[in-house]
Amino acid sequence: MLKGLAEIINEVKKAKSVGQKVKILQDNQLKELMGVYELTYDNRLTWQLPEGNPPYKPLEKSMDAQGHLYQEMKRMYIFLKGLNNVQQPKREQIFVRMLEEMDPDDALLLLEMKNRKIKGVSKKVIKQAFPGFLNEPENQDA
Repeated sequence: MLKGLAEIINEVKKAKSVGQKVKILQDNQLKELMGVYELTYDNRLTWQLPEGNPPYKPLEKSMDAQGHLYQEMKRMYIFLKGLNNVQQPKREQIFVRMLEEMDPDDALLLLEMKNRKIKGVSKKVIKQAFPGFLNEPENQDA
């Protein structure tokens, strides 16, 4: 069975060394996970949602919700500045509904992505695992 995106990220978070983190990242080089890193750490992308976490009712833990974030990754453009024409109230409503329909661990990962920091999986580690992946202009924070 396919591991959830948050499951893989949680493995990375639990790794004891940077080398272990890099290996887990490289062993799980899925396009959806690469999207997670890009949405979190690429300074060229700007989330078009309010700061902080919105109020939402987390889903009960269940196998039915596993993999929902995989499917939702293709809709993340809705939340990015300049890539959609969705009205702000609708955008926020879609985001909350998304959080409430996915596995609670995936929902927490999505919030970390929006807040631009995945605790235990730094931008530096991503860049070490995938050199050249987050190619940003020279004046950007490395």
